[in-house]
Amino acid sequence: MVFFVPQMRLDAWLKQPHTPVERLRLVERLAQALNSLHDRGETLASIAPERVEVGAELKVDLAPSARGRPEPGYAAPERLEGGPPTTASDIYSVGALCWEILVGRPCGEAPKPLADVAPELPRELANSVMGCLERGAEWRPKDLTYLAQLAAAQQKVAAPPEPAPKAARTAPSARSRQPISAPRRASRSMLPLFVAAVLLIAAAASSYFWLRRQEVAAPTASAATPPPAAAVATPEPGVAATPTPEPEPLAPTPTPIAVAVSAAPTPAPSATAEPEPLATPAPTPPPTATPAAAVAETPLPRAAPAALVEPALLSTLSPLSVRRPGRVLLDLRGTGLRSDLRVSILALKEVPRGITVVRQKWTSANLVSVLLELDANVTPAAYGIALEDASGNRTNPLSLTITK
Repeated sequence: MVFFVPQMRLDAWLKQPHTPVERLRLVERLAQALNSLHDRGETLASIAPERVEVGAELKVDLAPSARGRPEPGYAAPERLEGGPPTTASDIYSVGALCWEILVGRPCGEAPKPLADVAPELPRELANSVMGCLERGAEWRPKDLTYLAQLAAAQQKVAAPPEPAPKAARTAPSARSRQPISAPRRASRSMLPLFVAAVLLIAAAASSYFWLRRQEVAAPTASAATPPPAAAVATPEPGVAATPTPEPEPLAPTPTPIAVAVSAAPTPAPSATAEPEPLATPAPTPPPTATPAAAVAETPLPRAAPAALVEPALLSTLSPLSVRRPGRVLLDLRGTGLRSDLRVSILALKEVPRGITVVRQKWTSANLVSVLLELDANVTPAAYGIALEDASGNRTNPLSLTITK
């Protein structure tokens, strides 16, 4: 059975609650839909939420935007002034829709920077949306491929982690389904072991009581036996008994020498000895200049190290191919891009002639836009484009193809 999923207008979709992943996916689908329409050479008269259809899997239909009048807040400034619809005006209108999808409210005729309104978004994605809302048509991107890529990449970051799979419950085995039987009664074969245990306990008890009786009898016998008398010397006949001398009393312990010394009086000074003169405080010498050598030895405080500057590196160029003659807008993306770097056209196959850098705009450390003027005499070939500082140091070049 096939279920039909009706389409919904974008203004009704915006009134419903949605997750960040769904909003990012709708931005991706909207950018892809406009790229497909421009690839067919078509432009739209008026792009607004009530003229955009959202279907299953967030597929976008821009066909209703082929008719209508420009609306403030969604139409490009040149369209409000009476200009015809162009691809640049369509990109402005889709940028206004993306701003509203990501924030949840319309951006108005003077959109605030998306990075300030929604700081949780990556700055590169916010800058890409704001690039579509440039008031000058020449500063807007030529297509929305890069915006779609950023929205697709951010969906993987914003997606919640998948829960861990639960362990599958298995059916109980036949052995586990068997009823638990009552414990068996002890068999008669255990009787010899029981008898042996009783005899062992009885023998241990008899030994214990016998040892206790021995320990009680031993102190009684020792108390009844008199201690051995001291041996008395028996004098031999005809030999007078010599009386045993009594031990002399111990001499008193002498007083420690340290005490006697401490108690001795201090001898009087000799009459011939001269009295020591009183110490006279020396006058404070006047301050003298520090020698130059001492000043040189004093270490000077080190200066704080200068902040390291991230080296500029180019990663992508959009678009990769342009036609002559006319003005073209290029987006240089990378890391560490600074406002003091200037665009430089390099020769890969042909010497660059008839290529003029009209002006450039530094948006962030990841984006620099440059407006080129291509003369009709430019040789169709591949050229290099890089950023260069005041000292002549260049970044890595990117290839730019110019065709007829």
